[in-house]
Amino acid sequence: TALVDVDKLKETVREAVEEQRTRLHEISRYLYENPELGSEEFKSAELLTYELESHGFQVERQLHGIPTAFCATYKGKAEGPRVAVIAEYDALPGVGHGCGHNLISAAAVGAGVAASRVMEELDGEVLVVGTPAEEGIGPSAGSKVILARKGFWDGVDAAMMCHPSSIYGVGTRLLGIWRISMEFEGQTAHTAVDPHSGVNALNAATLAYIGTHMLRQEARRDANVVISGIITEGGLASNIIPDRAVCNFGVRSSDEAYLEEIVEKVARCAEGAALATGATVKVTKRKVYSSKKQNPPLIDVLWGNYASQGLEIGDWRETYRGMPLASSDFGDVSRVIPVVS
Repeated sequence: TALVDVDKLKETVREAVEEQRTRLHEISRYLYENPELGSEEFKSAELLTYELESHGFQVERQLHGIPTAFCATYKGKAEGPRVAVIAEYDALPGVGHGCGHNLISAAAVGAGVAASRVMEELDGEVLVVGTPAEEGIGPSAGSKVILARKGFWDGVDAAMMCHPSSIYGVGTRLLGIWRISMEFEGQTAHTAVDPHSGVNALNAATLAYIGTHMLRQEARRDANVVISGIITEGGLASNIIPDRAVCNFGVRSSDEAYLEEIVEKVARCAEGAALATGATVKVTKRKVYSSKKQNPPLIDVLWGNYASQGLEIGDWRETYRGMPLASSDFGDVSRVIPVVS
């Protein structure tokens, strides 16, 4: 097998990025000015797939039955590793592209097209995979999780993506997240005439809320536990003991196994509050996203490529040890194949 000149290939890729600069800006700007919510990104997906097809990619739309998901493939000279660059393009309600998904998708297209310019000298395939509804909206919510369940990532050797930030960094961690709903049922009564006949569902919800937040003191600090919640229902009139109250909590941690322990503790707070007040409670626990499984070798490779471009980027080991601040369905991809971002 003939050796390839890696430095020469990298220079070709850099030149390809520069050639696309104006077009990538146009794509990013269009998405920014025409935001679409998760599961509704039809114009966004069409723009991205059309652009990739125009550069010779073979595009599969409606990937695994997800209406706005796609996989664009560009094959090398022979079979080999299949490496995916992931695009996100959903917006937030009332905000638009506040998380910069327009930049993520434009960058993914640019990276894929640039990499395709050297594939005739390499074995394998470069994929640009469009993954809708990362923000968790609509039937395609968390599409990377859906694709994982359907086995799509099993046919990919590694995946990468980027996210906008004020500084350059590699190896960012992600928190796993569960949603917990507590629905308390009690008995109405007039607060002055016969309060002794009532069972106050709001009191039960309040006890559960306080108990859940008390868990913070006992949580492992190295697990980056985050517990946040609201009471969404708590009665209809101040002179009537509420017979229904609802709490919704988000529970996060960087430790996948420990997160499940915390979720069970939160559920017990609801059960204990119901027992204490005489109310009944229905607890619904739903895993949303997994925490990210880090891959130091890939992180080091990506860091080296950033550094070689002259970017001001800190030691990736600091980012690797840093506190994770967000959750994403990219974490679920990391549980199946090696990933880097």
